[in-house]
Order: sequence, then structure tokens, then C-alpha cells
Amino acid sequence: MALLTTFATNPVKTIIVNQAAATVSNAAVGDNNVSGGPAYLQMIEVDNASFGTSVYVKLYDASSAVAGTDSAEVVLFVKANSKRSFHFFPGLQFSTGLTMCTTTTAGQAGVTIPSDPPAVNMVLSETAS
Repeated sequence: MALLTTFATNPVKTIIVNQAAATVSNAAVGDNNVSGGPAYLQMIEVDNASFGTSVYVKLYDASSAVAGTDSAEVVLFVKANSKRSFHFFPGLQFSTGLTMCTTTTAGQAGVTIPSDPPAVNMVLSETAS
């Protein structure tokens, strides 16, 4: 479960986030502030192709969040044994930072963690904060 965030300064201040396996602790806390600050989400890919449980990737406009307690800005559904890409144009603005949690239960209240978390890749662009 390694999180790798790459910041490219030229030419468009792109942020690439590669999460080998999206993390959620028993307290439903995910990966905090993966963007490192304000950013626009351009694309997210959730690779759940090797796992037999559907997942919900919850994205928060916050430097930290807890699933079931905090309200997600976006909840993305990915079926079991599938891979999905979501593209946003214009990009979705996260004015504080982008935090993500992955659960197997839908809605804001869902906190059940997947036994096999999917890989998540994101492309973001930095905002002029």
C-alpha cells in the first residue's frame, strides 16, 4: 500500500497520484490530502479488476476526513472485477485539498472497508490558491 504523489512544475503544474492500494483504516480514515493543497481533479482511474467486491471511492475537499462522519464531495462506484476511468472537464475543484477513502458500502454513511482495496490513479492540476 504505497502512495506516490508526483508534482510536475512545467508546463501546467500537474499532480499525479498513484495509490497501489487505496487505504482505509478501521476508523474509516483514508489517504489524507493526496494533492498537497488546493487542486482540480482532471481524471481518476479505479482498478478493481482483480477483486470480487464492488467499491465506492469517496473524495473529500479537506486535508483529512473520516468516512461516515465527514461528507464526501463525490462518491464513485466501481463494480467488482472491473476498472473504470472518470474524466472531469472542467476539473472538479478541491479548494482545501483532496482526501480519499474507499469503502464497500454506498452513501455518505458507508464505512465498511474492502479486504482487497483497488489501485487508484489520479491526474490533478494545481490551483492558483
